Amino acid sequence: MDETNTQGSGDSVLPGVLKLGGHVLAEKVLRGRDGGIPMKRNEVDAQWLDRVLTAGHPGAAVESFELADVDSGTTSRWKATVHYNEAGRRARLPEHLFAKTTLTFTQRLTQYLAHALPGEPGFFQHLRPGLDIEAPHGYFGAADLRTGRSLTLLEDVSVTRGARFCTPLERVTREQMEDLLGNMARWHGHYWESPELPTTDWLKTPSAHFRNFDRLLGMRKRAEVGLKRAPEIVPDTLPPVQGELYEACGRALQIAEQAPQTLLHGDPHIGNAYVCVDGGMGFTDWQLVMRGSWAFDVAYTITSGLEVDDRRAWEQDLIALYIDTLRAAGGPALSFDSAWLAYRQQSLYPYFAWMITIGRSSLMPEFQPADICRAIVHRTATAIMDLDALQAVGD
Repeated sequence: MDETNTQGSGDSVLPGVLKLGGHVLAEKVLRGRDGGIPMKRNEVDAQWLDRVLTAGHPGAAVESFELADVDSGTTSRWKATVHYNEAGRRARLPEHLFAKTTLTFTQRLTQYLAHALPGEPGFFQHLRPGLDIEAPHGYFGAADLRTGRSLTLLEDVSVTRGARFCTPLERVTREQMEDLLGNMARWHGHYWESPELPTTDWLKTPSAHFRNFDRLLGMRKRAEVGLKRAPEIVPDTLPPVQGELYEACGRALQIAEQAPQTLLHGDPHIGNAYVCVDGGMGFTDWQLVMRGSWAFDVAYTITSGLEVDDRRAWEQDLIALYIDTLRAAGGPALSFDSAWLAYRQQSLYPYFAWMITIGRSSLMPEFQPADICRAIVHRTATAIMDLDALQAVGD
């Protein structure tokens, strides 16, 4: 992955826009491929696929392939079906692939300003190979931080594992949530206080991520607008303390940064989870991968994923289960009381992360369909009031 050119970290967004725009213009004038990162379907050829997919397998070669567009959002996506010669088939090389690229200038700019470009390529290229978890396998990852070009090539789990992607509009069962948290505990345990994490400069902490998004989107203001637009989806007790909750969220993320570090998915809402044909649960979309407190991931998954009554009934048992699984996966023996406090503290961020989708300005993209945003805001808003997150964080 090309990390030789780092993004600016100034408070103003405009210099970053101008810097990226200049590099993209130069790229168009020079018509370069920028280090072998194909962005469009017509930039992918058998030679590139051979180099990426058959390395280490003498005699294997790509005979043919088909590409198909999927959709476009914060990234552009396409699928590939690859056919190999006999040597490639014997080696069982990957046939069904899913690609995520920053094709458009808007996609590049959003990822660039949010300091999110190298996260997913880096995870699949460097961290995923060491993990025995339910998640797609990755086959290529690269990001050019000058031009915003990036590509992640991974397993198409919808074909290989019969995966169906989850939505907050469908109820998550207790067994499914237990499986998700068990999977999470395995990667948390594997990378618990790993010396590799702080030396990986593209792994942000939750508080650094919050500052980036706040600078880019104005999260306090957007959350205030969201509350005015949809007051009926939050508890009556929330509006009078929203300002205090925002300040508490910042303190909570500082706590997450200072706690023992592990690898975080960073965006583990239920829409990024999938269920395999055998019932196993996993996560995709590792774009915001981070390092920090385990509770950041766990609180995000539980409070966004479960219906309110289910969360209230199960959450203490789920935390106890996570503690046991974490220890079995190589993590520490957390006490329930300390884990419960950390869970309560980290329940704040998911509410603000999703309320801005309702309070977005006219210039901001529609991040998710409105019914999904409203469902998650209702769940996370209710959770922070149920859990008295303000008291948990303290002054």
